[in-house]
Amino acid sequence: MESARVVLVTNVGQGFGRAVALSFGHAGYDVVCADPDVDFASKTAAEVEEVGGQAIPVQVDMTSLLEVRSAFAKVYEIFGVLGGVVHVANQCSNARFDDLSESEFAELLREDVTSTFLLLRTANRLLRSGWVVIVTPPGAPEHPQMAGIQGAINGLATALANAPDRPPPVAVRASDGYGFDGEPVSARPRINVVVPSRAASDPRSDAALVHAVRFLGSAAASGLQGALVPVQLPPPPKVVETLLPEVQAALDDTVRQGDLDDDADLPYAIDERELRDEIEAAGLDVGALERADAALERLDAAAEEADSQRGTAEDTAARLRWEASDMGGWQR
Repeated sequence: MESARVVLVTNVGQGFGRAVALSFGHAGYDVVCADPDVDFASKTAAEVEEVGGQAIPVQVDMTSLLEVRSAFAKVYEIFGVLGGVVHVANQCSNARFDDLSESEFAELLREDVTSTFLLLRTANRLLRSGWVVIVTPPGAPEHPQMAGIQGAINGLATALANAPDRPPPVAVRASDGYGFDGEPVSARPRINVVVPSRAASDPRSDAALVHAVRFLGSAAASGLQGALVPVQLPPPPKVVETLLPEVQAALDDTVRQGDLDDDADLPYAIDERELRDEIEAAGLDVGALERADAALERLDAAAEEADSQRGTAEDTAARLRWEASDMGGWQR
């Protein structure tokens, strides 16, 4: 089961979940792309297949035990096996603690802590000899609510991973879609936690977290259980740094296009559509950028025309000076 190349990734619509799903797909895994928004799940699944993996989208509300169990059942029904699960708890609140309402905090608890509890409960019963990696939201000292949410997830996952009385083997039937023909199996996946230093940014800057998740899901980490792995991520780049090298070179006349290496540190390649999504995620209006680019092209064309006209005028002036000079000599 450790070597089964089927992985379930949650909250794949954006951020860490999407980056992790694409990375597993790039490595040739079968990726089950789970997200509350079926369109996001389908979009990421399509991108996984574009980078070489196989993927299926699954719409899952991770705060519903029934839907979480149904997602696991669907994986076993389709693939017959599940190697591991990456659950991305990505709900964050940057509100001042004194201004945080009860409903907002309840939403944080539900989306992050409750979803983690239900995922671990289900995996603990149905995932045999596989692995689970929980990616917590970042905990910031200036946002006590997030430090509390992160601490709750860490404590829950590590306590379960190190519990001496894990659940006994579970007997399942082939008709249940789990493929073990009624044999009792051990429900003891290894559980580890990745703690990012900040929220998700862009693929290049988030590569360290993706690599940490991939390591914890590999056979090399088979001896790790209940580990908290902090990942220090670099500061998020400026918006211009996430643009294509061609665009960067166009915006900065001190940069030559050949000086920029497109994919040197990326966990997967970025195509034009992916870049468009990143620009929109950064809060920029792609249409406005395209209109600005078109305006720049018109300005360039006008400048070229002005240069051409200036050159023609200079040539005409030179010719007239020569003719005037020649005429003066003839008159003399």
